[in-house]
Amino acid sequence: MHTNTRILTDEELVATLHAKQDLSLEENPNETVSYLFILLVTAATIGTFHNVVRNILKSLFPNEYRNDKKNIQRIAYQFTNMIVNLILGIYGIYHYLEYLPDINSVPIIERISGFHEYSIFGALQVGYNLWALPIGAFFMNEPVSMLAHHVAVLCVGGISCFGRNGFRYHAPFFFGVIEISSVPLAMMNFCKNNRQLVDKHYPNLSLQLRIIFSIVFLVVRVIMWTPLMKDVLRSAALLGWTCRTNACVLGIGCFWLCAFFLTCLQYYWAMLILRGYMGLIKKGVQRVKTKSD
Repeated sequence: MHTNTRILTDEELVATLHAKQDLSLEENPNETVSYLFILLVTAATIGTFHNVVRNILKSLFPNEYRNDKKNIQRIAYQFTNMIVNLILGIYGIYHYLEYLPDINSVPIIERISGFHEYSIFGALQVGYNLWALPIGAFFMNEPVSMLAHHVAVLCVGGISCFGRNGFRYHAPFFFGVIEISSVPLAMMNFCKNNRQLVDKHYPNLSLQLRIIFSIVFLVVRVIMWTPLMKDVLRSAALLGWTCRTNACVLGIGCFWLCAFFLTCLQYYWAMLILRGYMGLIKKGVQRVKTKSD
């Protein structure tokens, strides 16, 4: 006698997560409190470090601080971001390369609901952006797109950290690895805001940083990002489609929209990078034509 065993589709597998009563962060008050503590300590630590850097710069460059207080504050903000992104990037790369199994070897329900040990990545990102959002909004005059980026990361990071189904398989990459591209960006922004000083002592530094940032950004935030985010969006869509309550639909819907928005933002920034290089190429061609004429 032969028995036919039907293989469940991804949608049917994901649907089982809504009925699964496993131990999760939201059902374990101790873990919830622990990660809440971590994110609050992260925000406080970054804020303290930022204040220390600002005061050191104020002491080292009193005349510059009196003449251009905003620039000193901007440098302190950029330096703090650079250090935080460097730490997150290295931490993410370490886990991504050393411990994360190949995506093809991990079932979809495990990618969605498993890997609770990576909740710390969400906690760190929420703490980081809890600091960055008010500083960027009230003191740094960051553009609306960047403020929206902070809000979106708070949403996806919060769900990844505290949600039962937090898509934590991808946390080391999206909350860690990608931040490495922000290190040369912070240095590049410093050069842009202090062009005379940098050009005087390191005339080629700005161009070198721009090339490094562009390559790292396009590799990490476009080439590597796209297939992994495709899995996140597909998994989240299946999870939202099979929700049994309106609260579930709302939560997963917010997560999907924020993840999709962050993806569009990466592509927009990538377009600006490529457009900048096209402009440089056109200028180079025009110079060659001018010399030949």
